[in-house]
Amino acid sequence: MIGQRLVTGTARLRRCTSGVAVALALSFAPGLALAADPPKMNGWGIPLTDVTPDPAIRYGTLANGMKYAILKNSTPKGTGSLRLHFAFGSLAENDREQGLAHFIEHMAFNGTTNVPEGDMIKILERQGLAFGPDTNAMTGFDSTTYMLDVPKADAEHLDTAMFLLREVASEVKFDPAAVDRERGVILGEKRARENFQLRQTIDILGFQLPDAPYSKRLPIGTEQVLKTAAAADIRDLYRRYYRPGNATLIFVGDADPADIEARIRKVFASWKNDGPTGVPLPRGAIDIKRPGAFDTFVDPAVATTLSYAVARPWIDPPDTVAERQRKLIEGIATGLINRRLQRLSNVPGSPILGAGMGMQDHKDAGRMTMIQATAKDGAWKDALNMAEREVRRALDHGFSAAELKTQLSNMEGAYRTAAEQANTRNSAALANVIVSVVGEDDFVTTPAYRYAQFKTVAQTVTPAQVNAVFRALWTGSAPLIHLSSKQEVPTAQIAAALSASRAIAVAAPAEVTARTFAYDRLGTPGTVAEDRRIADLDVRTIRFANNVRLNIKKTDFEAGRVRFVVRLGNGQLDLPLDQPGLGLMMASTSSLGALKKHSFEELKEITSGKIVTLGTSMDDDAFVAAGATTQADFGLQMKVSAAYLLDPGFRPEAATQWSNLVPVFDKQIDAQPQGVAQARLPILLANGDQRFGVPSGALLAQRSLSEARAALRPVIASAPIEVTIVGDIEEQAAIQAVAATFGALPKRRLTSTPNQSALKVTFRQNRSPIVLTHEGAADQALVAAIWPTTDDHDFRKEVGLDLLGNILRLKLTETVREQLGSSYGVAVGSQMSDTFTGFGYLSASAVVAPDKTDEVAKAFFDAAAQLRERPVDADLLARARAPEIEALDRSRRENGFWLGALAKAQSKPDRLDRIRQQKAVIQSIAPVELQALARTYLAPERLQQARIVSRKLAAAATAR
Repeated sequence: MIGQRLVTGTARLRRCTSGVAVALALSFAPGLALAADPPKMNGWGIPLTDVTPDPAIRYGTLANGMKYAILKNSTPKGTGSLRLHFAFGSLAENDREQGLAHFIEHMAFNGTTNVPEGDMIKILERQGLAFGPDTNAMTGFDSTTYMLDVPKADAEHLDTAMFLLREVASEVKFDPAAVDRERGVILGEKRARENFQLRQTIDILGFQLPDAPYSKRLPIGTEQVLKTAAAADIRDLYRRYYRPGNATLIFVGDADPADIEARIRKVFASWKNDGPTGVPLPRGAIDIKRPGAFDTFVDPAVATTLSYAVARPWIDPPDTVAERQRKLIEGIATGLINRRLQRLSNVPGSPILGAGMGMQDHKDAGRMTMIQATAKDGAWKDALNMAEREVRRALDHGFSAAELKTQLSNMEGAYRTAAEQANTRNSAALANVIVSVVGEDDFVTTPAYRYAQFKTVAQTVTPAQVNAVFRALWTGSAPLIHLSSKQEVPTAQIAAALSASRAIAVAAPAEVTARTFAYDRLGTPGTVAEDRRIADLDVRTIRFANNVRLNIKKTDFEAGRVRFVVRLGNGQLDLPLDQPGLGLMMASTSSLGALKKHSFEELKEITSGKIVTLGTSMDDDAFVAAGATTQADFGLQMKVSAAYLLDPGFRPEAATQWSNLVPVFDKQIDAQPQGVAQARLPILLANGDQRFGVPSGALLAQRSLSEARAALRPVIASAPIEVTIVGDIEEQAAIQAVAATFGALPKRRLTSTPNQSALKVTFRQNRSPIVLTHEGAADQALVAAIWPTTDDHDFRKEVGLDLLGNILRLKLTETVREQLGSSYGVAVGSQMSDTFTGFGYLSASAVVAPDKTDEVAKAFFDAAAQLRERPVDADLLARARAPEIEALDRSRRENGFWLGALAKAQSKPDRLDRIRQQKAVIQSIAPVELQALARTYLAPERLQQARIVSRKLAAAATAR
């Protein structure tokens, strides 16, 4: 996998200027003096400063130069996360090696001295690790990182993980035949990721950094190199950079650090360098004296996006308290300008979809400060005017004390909450945080330390300080303006528009007036009519006198965090069938549509400093308000959610957003076969039902807020409400908050039966192959096989088909990816509706070259036939089942699972048995039962084939 982060850290020594001892010239005798005390270092040899690192992290370096870091952490309980990081990425490649750093990453899973080709992933699957979620790797410009998340941090799993990572470190075999087989997989990954966003990124990098190698060294490499590189050349690159001094092993998890350290020393101490070391390419530099420049990127799918940037010199100061305070003020300034940009984007009639300021570091080359604004199609001048004038407004007039107070309040809430939740941070996320400082002279600190630092800054920072830092961020080169557009725009026009914008004077912004929340009291708090406890699940269920239901499960999985979901009515089933896309419009515009008595911007001011989720979404069978908050903010959250569900604003700014948005994502859906498969194909599979997938832009453009208002009116009046709360909250506090909001409403119905016509969905009857087209690259095609199944009323059948899908994925990964080399991967999934009677399907799909569609379609057909003809063998079943069971065990220690599992605890109580039975059902399903499911549902006459090819290719074929 190629990492999404384009710039990562590499090792580089820096002089420490703070917090180290200075030389003392103390003469004890004439001509004799003591030497200076050496600077204090951490276990990685990084000079310590006045910053206090997290004392729980154990850093060390082996004699061979390999670094390690260990942190004991118990969330999720009993698990562990390992990361093996190499300070080596695509910038180390020469012209004949472009893409080989990423090629090495692939080969590391493909045969080593002690692990035969194809066995590494199987070993991990047998131990309960799923490829992708638990086992993966990432290659960037500067780094390659291997990631294992073990479901149990016990001796067996740790020994296996350490052994396999040690094999990756120095024992990868580059068998020429295996290399040739992997070429197709990597070319398939390149093909799948080739899209307008990637081309846009390359264009921006080349424009902003013309003298740096980034735009010419993307980790995926070049097709020529990937097709022709010799195994010996890949091996040579591996030996130059996979060396102890370039490596860092990180473990975060529920295990004794001393034991982990001993295991690391035992396994990795024998690792030695093999041959000469490599030297990365120079990074170039940004020309700060460069005159103003303009560039355009044109693609029919791209949103009109303008980047307004200045370049600044590269600096890399030590990690000191003073430097952290400076960065904090940078963050404050950035937040202040972003609030202004958001307010301008969210007014009725705004042509701007969104805008924001940020900074980007290009190591050793320079730094960029930029505002990026996305506008409705063609409105690039509006985006340019906004960016240029708002920067100038802030430079000329600064930020006010009132703005600063609001920003500090927002930041304080985030820092405080992070500190309160520190003891239940996720191990994988913590491991990734430590990875982020590898090769940097920076320190990982605790949330409590960062909160204390913030409070120190917040007590003394002034608008003048923030204004000075903002000016520094915009001091550097002349503006560099990059425009992405569906049509070519001459650079002279962009330059003229910039001059015209500069000629217009800007005034200080008007002060924002704070308002009192209009929904603070919704009525007399409701009384409890029923109060029960489901003992074995430790769930308390409440029914208020007005029939609102409440489910509560108190947990300690996430300290200080409360997750919630409120379900109202029947969701999509309550919407008119002749208004396709209405649900999508409502969900997309809910936040900005806000409330009758408050705009979205007013709500953000009212909830400043609070952890509150704004807006609603929609399920097939409910209108939903969901999110996460804290016990302190839970009362306000319930008031806000109640207002959003029961008094939505449908404000004109939401209508503006929808009309601007539809043309943008309609084009983007059709720009790749994956988008067409997700948005257009489901409609055809559901026999033309527009509730599945995404309707065309022409249909979406017909939807209006008045339609939404009319559809919701009867739902708001009396439809059932069920509230579910999971997390770190006292039960009585939860009951009181819901009683004061949803419990205070007039009496609701307990049940609501949707129109029977809304429940009717049928799978496509015509089994002729579906052929769709996309607007992207001609060498991209998608082949899919879909078998209709049924709904999820039979839980054992649902679990069985999920397991059958896992087995099908493993088989197809081995054939399509490993044997044929036709695709980067195969997506397989079973979807069985819990709403629509009898509707569901199991599908397999892969992005391939157009000339590979037949052989991949045949692989799908053959794999299904094999599952019908004979029971799966014990090893394949174990590899499919073990990750399922481990994921299930892990999920029972996560609030997200319980929130979903309990969301209908009272409206559909029979489904609670699924929580109790799931593990036993997974364990009990036998090969013969899976074969029976395959014979029933994967029968050849049920197969629906689909292909999605480039319109250009299809047109060429028609012309012939």
